[in-house]
This record gives sequence, structure tokens and C-alpha cells, in this order.
Amino acid sequence: MKTLATTLLLTAAALAACTSSGASAAGSGSSAAPSPAASPGGAAGAAGAASQAQQVSEANGVTVTATWGGPSAGGVLDVVMDTHSGSLDGIDLAPATLRNDRGQQIVGASWSAPTGGHHRAGRLTFTGDAAPVVQGAVWVELVLPNVGGVPERVFRWGTGA
Repeated sequence: MKTLATTLLLTAAALAACTSSGASAAGSGSSAAPSPAASPGGAAGAAGAASQAQQVSEANGVTVTATWGGPSAGGVLDVVMDTHSGSLDGIDLAPATLRNDRGQQIVGASWSAPTGGHHRAGRLTFTGDAAPVVQGAVWVELVLPNVGGVPERVFRWGTGA
């Protein structure tokens, strides 16, 4: 009985440590609540949730949090990935797509993120001019292909336009 209690205590402590390091990795300080995932890919479904700066996709044991600062941020987003199994170091987000409600898109980005095993955070910057995609759009979507076994993770933000 004493061994079971000790094991449970150690497991809880390990999970708490892992969770708190993932929270600090985000570093955004945003108090916006994560949006509900409308699909396994994590597309934000509700119109109110779509305008939040921070969007979350949870699928196949990998949580991806994408934060966009709105039209003034252009094609620059912060992305945090967390998992409790396996390593995220082999994931490259450079093939991402940024698209809008008008069908315009920009493909290809630079993904600047140090390796981190279970937790990885970095900046996704779209190359080229993102202004035509972002300016005047009703909504903007970030599409991340092949993250954690999910063909597409889609994050949508309203622009206020």
C-alpha cells in the first residue's frame, strides 16, 4: 500500500512538472482561453473563438498552440508543440500555409525553434509578402500539415475587417 501511494505521488509530481514546463514554454502571457477544437485537426469552429489570439489543436497525443497578433503581425506566428510521448524534434513547420476567406494564400515559412523533445516552441515566419493575404481579410487560417499524424491542423482567426 505504501509503495502504491509513493508511485502515485511520484507520477503526479512528474506530470505536474511536465505540464508546468509546457505552460512556460508558451511565454505569451495571453489570458485568452483556448478555442474548442471543431475537428481532429483543431480548426476553431465558433465565430467568437476564431478571433482569439491563441488557438489550440489537440489530436493524437500532440497539442499545438498557435498565437497570431492579428493583421499588424502579418505572416509571423508563435507556435508551441507539446506531447507526453515521443519527440517533436523531427517536425518541420516550414511547409505551412497562410490563407484567407478570399482564397488567397502564401505557402512556405521559416520555422525557428530549438529542439526540445516533448516540448518545442518557436516562431513561424512566412517568406514573401503576407500583407495581401492578411490585410482586409475577414479571417486568416494557418494550416500545418502532418503534425503528430494529423494530415492538416487548421487554426482560424477573425481579423475584425
